[in-house]
Amino acid sequence: LYSEFKNEKFKEPQLINILINRLPNVSSSIGKKNVLGWFIHYTIGFIFTCLFFVFWEFTDFSPSWLNGSILGFIAGIIGILSWKIGFYFHPNPPSIQFSHFYFQLLIAHILFGVSSIGYLKFLT
Repeated sequence: LYSEFKNEKFKEPQLINILINRLPNVSSSIGKKNVLGWFIHYTIGFIFTCLFFVFWEFTDFSPSWLNGSILGFIAGIIGILSWKIGFYFHPNPPSIQFSHFYFQLLIAHILFGVSSIGYLKFLT
């Protein structure tokens, strides 16, 4: 939503595809809507979801909405740091408004953490 509002390229799967496509030693060209970016993005999301469930299982923290938003915030910080490192080391990163991208990334991950609680409550 924020991406559309700001008319920016903030969709993570598309940015992943752009980064892959702009690598100097990649022989084949992929479009920004290629399934590879979605696969990578959802695989990382699946790993984070599994880590959330492991966290709930092996700690004394209860799976509450507040704790879900805190975990989402932490995941957002990890995501921001990962993207910053990726953009820094990439030879030809896309030209985007990084502060806006990181802001929406943090909000999206907080919502991700809260929705993981909703999913957990749905399962139990």
